[in-house]
Amino acid sequence: MVEVEAGVATVTLNRPEARNALDSRLLGELSAALWAVEADPDVGMVVLTGAGPSFCAGADLKEMSAQHDQDDFFVTRARTDQSMNVHLALVQMTTPVIAAVNGHALAGGCGLALSCDLVFAAESATFGYPEVLRGQVAALVMANLVRVVGRKPAMELLLSGRRIDAAEATRLSMVNRVVPDDRLLAETLSYARELAGRSRSSVQMTKELFYRVSEGTYDQAIRIARDANLLMKSTRDSHDGARTFAERSRIDRHGAPGQN
Repeated sequence: MVEVEAGVATVTLNRPEARNALDSRLLGELSAALWAVEADPDVGMVVLTGAGPSFCAGADLKEMSAQHDQDDFFVTRARTDQSMNVHLALVQMTTPVIAAVNGHALAGGCGLALSCDLVFAAESATFGYPEVLRGQVAALVMANLVRVVGRKPAMELLLSGRRIDAAEATRLSMVNRVVPDDRLLAETLSYARELAGRSRSSVQMTKELFYRVSEGTYDQAIRIARDANLLMKSTRDSHDGARTFAERSRIDRHGAPGQN
């Protein structure tokens, strides 16, 4: 479900009866919604939240079990690719995304929140990776968790499977701001509207450059920053400069379309 107002697109995970568990249909709808708002010239910021009492309880375990019973590698791979593509979309989009986390953000739901550029959390929100408690492995979300919190805290979260509250998640750099439950969406949208009112090209290029410089060595990062600066100064339209840099970056980091 997508609503656009004042330059901000609110994308809502809308399976409240299943705590917004990520089944194949929801993953497909989410991926399509993200790329649709990315292409919308009226959208400068995105807020991702969940309908009902939970942000996202993770993967739909009933669907996963049914697919496992089919013993079909290609069915499992297709679903895993869907999940991977959503996480990649959140980073590859030039439009920043803020997660507004209400209630539970567990397993793949926690990974989904951390893949967003910023995370605002309700005071009662809980985070965690309980896969190990079910005899599973938090494989797809592991790399990003390590990048966000560091090696030792990530290992503890993954091995223990314990849930942490919003305050602890903030100390671990998983959350940017904690707000009262009844103010979560209002404060997140207010902040998003503030950023949406700034130079679109500057905001988009800041995001793209941020991920590029954070993924490599310092030597690589400073050269990337130099190239971005030269590109912006040599392009008459700063928006075109940001778009060109983003397109080049996607090819450098992920391959040209059809190469993945």
